[in-house]
Amino acid sequence: MTTAKNSQSDLLAALSQVADEPLGLDGFRRRAGSFTYMRKLNGSQQEVAFVADWNPKYQPGVAAHLHPMIRQKMPIISKRALELVKGDELLLARAPEVVLNQPIQFAAPKEVHVRWFSTGAKEFVETCESIVAFVRQWVLPLLSELSTPEGLVRAYESNDTRVMKQKHWHVFVVAAYIELGRLDLAREVVAEQFGSPGMRRQYSSLFDMVGDTM
Repeated sequence: MTTAKNSQSDLLAALSQVADEPLGLDGFRRRAGSFTYMRKLNGSQQEVAFVADWNPKYQPGVAAHLHPMIRQKMPIISKRALELVKGDELLLARAPEVVLNQPIQFAAPKEVHVRWFSTGAKEFVETCESIVAFVRQWVLPLLSELSTPEGLVRAYESNDTRVMKQKHWHVFVVAAYIELGRLDLAREVVAEQFGSPGMRRQYSSLFDMVGDTM
């Protein structure tokens, strides 16, 4: 069995060979020894992380199952969101700085989803080439659209299926509306997403901060 350490070395070598340059063209940079690419765009920090399960028991004989993630930080929105929940980070999944965190597969239609497995240096190169192509076709357009407060509210208003809409994500949407000067729409989101008795108790600070219209 290939050791996780050897597989990690194979992945790093593959990233250097086939991912650094094309993702660099889109503004992403990767530090030495890292599996994560980062860029800054329109006041947001965006990441594409080559996450992997090493020697997964659910796929015998495979050295790695790669399931990349995308993550976005938007300081101005996180600051407002934290104010809205009165500093209770638990209401923002204990990560108020992270506005978006999801597998890259969400960015594409289900019919084009791929499961990426690799064993050995050659397969890691081929897999990374496939992931880079997927990222450039499906993921980068989404990240570009979500890089501003306007993009966040558009994703909400259109019910964009490419976005994983966990309950706390809607707090960031409320924050984005407030940042855009649309308190009326912020109140509508609070009422729609947190209006049930249980959610209202848990997120009572939202009603306090935006004004209770219910």
